[in-house]
Amino acid sequence: MPTPQPNRSPARRPRWYDYAYLVYLANLLWQPALDPGFSRVDAAVTLLSVAICLLFFLRRPHHNRARLVATAALAALGLTVAPFNYGANVYLIYAAAFAGGLWPSRLALRVVWGLVGLTAFYFLILMGVGTPAQISMVSSVLTAVFVLGVGLSNLSETKREQHRRELEAALEENQRLAAIAERERIARDLHDLLGHTLSVITLKAELAARLAGRDPARAAQEMREVERISREATAQVREAVQGYRSRGLQGELAGARLALQTAGIRFDCYIQPLTLSPTQESVLGLALREAVTNVIRHSGATCCAVRLLKAGGGVLLEVEDDGKGGVLEEGSGLQGMRQRAEALGGRLERSSNGGTKLRLWLPTADPERTSSQALPKTLHPSPDTL
Repeated sequence: MPTPQPNRSPARRPRWYDYAYLVYLANLLWQPALDPGFSRVDAAVTLLSVAICLLFFLRRPHHNRARLVATAALAALGLTVAPFNYGANVYLIYAAAFAGGLWPSRLALRVVWGLVGLTAFYFLILMGVGTPAQISMVSSVLTAVFVLGVGLSNLSETKREQHRRELEAALEENQRLAAIAERERIARDLHDLLGHTLSVITLKAELAARLAGRDPARAAQEMREVERISREATAQVREAVQGYRSRGLQGELAGARLALQTAGIRFDCYIQPLTLSPTQESVLGLALREAVTNVIRHSGATCCAVRLLKAGGGVLLEVEDDGKGGVLEEGSGLQGMRQRAEALGGRLERSSNGGTKLRLWLPTADPERTSSQALPKTLHPSPDTL
């Protein structure tokens, strides 16, 4: 049955998926097909009830109050139409579907059990219009079973969706706090890096200005010192800024492990001993971050494997999950990943059969530009496949 979402953000499945459940309205056709006494009034009431039911599907209520109204209206519709068409129990089941999307969960649970209790009135209504006791009992029991099953199923789905939203909110908050902490660290580092240097440049410039009239040679020497110090400061700032662009592959691996474990996804990691240039490490780290984010948000996976290997005269990063796979439109994150890889002469490949596998290959870096610190040996051995 359709699962209303806890808030207004877009649903993760296509809208037509919920409309597929309208096929259960065919339950209203049993009595017209089998009961010779089914009258035009009965048919008119049945058609009117279908129109009312369709209105709730088209409106797709998102908030608790709207869902409660939809639940109550569909339940009342089912009990009201039952004397005219005993297939109206389908409206009680639709009501349970909307009730399963209520939040908090204890409210949804109370409403679902209340709908189960209403099936007793459905039984009494059927008996009151002369329906055989055996048919009335079987129909009422089946209605209660379906109401409870559909309601609890949608409640479980709502809990999973809410948990996913809370997890994404927590990840975004962690990223925001990390960004704030990084800005503060950059401010402190730049202050420590440039504070003393700029003070020295100021003093030497003042000294050169005083010496310009009486000792031009000394003044020129001081200005050359100013030039030398400023060039050194520029190089130091450039080196520092280059280091800020990425927290390093080791940091990204640690962040990926924490994010995946928080999302309840097993993390398998296999890293061969490698020596990477700072540029390579930055590109691979950013690619790993984007890939893991996509796994958490879109895959529905239970396991994610990360491998960094020597392959084809270069370095190969593989991120593979056991999720739902399928075609995923290449957004700005994947496009940026591809562009950074191609800028270094590499390539990006992605396959989505029985899960998603991303492969990013970079050519071997210039040895003179490689980092002095190589990656450690295997962090967490795992098979080559999930």
